[in-house]
Amino acid sequence: MVVKKSWLLVFLLVSVLALPVRAQEKKPRKVRIGMTAPAMYTLPLMVGRSHGFYRNENLEVELIVMGPGVATQALVAGDLDFATPFFSALRAAMTGLPVRLVGVIMTGTDQVLVVRPEIRKMEELKGKTLGVSALRSTIDLSTRLALKKHGLAPDADVRIVALGGGDTLRLAALQAGKIDGALLAMPHNKTAVKAGFRELVYLKDLIKQPYVALSANTRKMQSDRETIVGTIRGTLGAIRFIQENKGEIVKAMAKEFAMTDPEVAHLVYEDAIKLYADNAIPSDASMMEGIANGKETQGITREVAISEVADWSFAREAARDLKGRK
Repeated sequence: MVVKKSWLLVFLLVSVLALPVRAQEKKPRKVRIGMTAPAMYTLPLMVGRSHGFYRNENLEVELIVMGPGVATQALVAGDLDFATPFFSALRAAMTGLPVRLVGVIMTGTDQVLVVRPEIRKMEELKGKTLGVSALRSTIDLSTRLALKKHGLAPDADVRIVALGGGDTLRLAALQAGKIDGALLAMPHNKTAVKAGFRELVYLKDLIKQPYVALSANTRKMQSDRETIVGTIRGTLGAIRFIQENKGEIVKAMAKEFAMTDPEVAHLVYEDAIKLYADNAIPSDASMMEGIANGKETQGITREVAISEVADWSFAREAARDLKGRK
């Protein structure tokens, strides 16, 4: 009887001593992600957090809204774990900063050039005014690329004005007649169409590079592979959920983006799901186009390999793991 009690005491003592270790093992790892705005291109991150996909990876994700340039600076400084603007991270990596793309969320931009209804083709933009958020911003560079691909010279043939702010401000300026057109993301492009404006060009048809991605600091890539793979895996799980649950997602869109018009919401959903990345890895051709655009804007003449700006090994591992869970 004494022996049995002794063994019981030993068992209880070991169990109690083990509790702090187990609790520590189960404590979620905090992850900070910088994103430009709550929108369709960041919806997978929002769904990943709200529907437990990151929690299933033992991650506690904080989404922080900030500009692309600020997000990249914070990533370099180690104040963020991930940043989502693709082009800013690409340019940073090309100039030697310790940043790499590790996974893609959106394979193409959801930006659409929306114009006044009487403008029916790109050539008719000559002499007109287009609004952008800020000069040298991603919106500004994308607007200029679209014009050039149609033989129009930015600033010479078409006036470009910086309005500040985001899509809401550009839509308001268009509705007020202060500009003739602007790149608008979902749902603002569909809202504009319903108000009588025209979708002239889908930017994804002109610019084949990815639009939204997860980029990480190279130091984190070397020291914390588990968190990077888990974050990508959670994001891919959220994308799959978005693609398979239209009804629930449309309701979430109404709540998160005040998208109360059912017609607009359904149009936006159908366009968005075509752009989400199924495995977080873009094609080499789209990456080389992004690199070419980055070289032009940065004035770089040397050859730049994909391996200098991206490491898809994390995404491959995440996609492989997720496939095994089906």
